[in-house]
This record gives sequence, C-alpha cells and structure tokens, in this order.
Amino acid sequence: MYKALIIFFMITNIVSAQVLRQDKQMHIGTTYALSATVTSLVYKKTGDKKKAMVYGFILPMVAGVAKEVYDINHGDPDVKDILANTVGSTLGIITIRITL
Repeated sequence: MYKALIIFFMITNIVSAQVLRQDKQMHIGTTYALSATVTSLVYKKTGDKKKAMVYGFILPMVAGVAKEVYDINHGDPDVKDILANTVGSTLGIITIRITL
C-alpha cells in the first residue's frame, strides 16, 4: 500500500518540493548577501554592533524597494518581494550577529 501511495505522489504533481518561487528565492538570497556584507563591513569600520545591524538591514531594503518601484513601469511589481527582502535582510543580520 505504501509503495502505491509513493508511486501515486511521484506520478501526480500534488506534492511539490519547491515552496517558494524562484523569484522569491532570488530576493531572499540577494538581500541576505547584501545584508551580511554591509553588516560586517560597517562593524569592521565602526566597531558598533547596533549601527552595523541598522545599516545591514536598511541598505538592502532600500535597494529592494527601489527595485520594486522600478518594476512599476518596467516589470511586474509584487509586495511579496518586499517581504522576501525583509526575510533575507533579517537572516543576513542574524548570521553576522552570531559571529560578532
């Protein structure tokens, strides 16, 4: 019975391994990399953890919002992209904060 269910789910496309669309994954990954980079560079320059976290969150978010504003006239704007940017920026800060 279990084998029949496994084969059924493999044949049909009911179960999908990809929960997030590729576009959202790119937003999360890009803002994660920007956030981690900015946070570490600001901390290295100033030695202030709080300032590094603020800059590490705000700069990638500004870039993400600017991209969505650009998409209003030249693409497909999506509010969920800003949410994905928030997730990426937050994860970047958390990653670097752990190592400081």
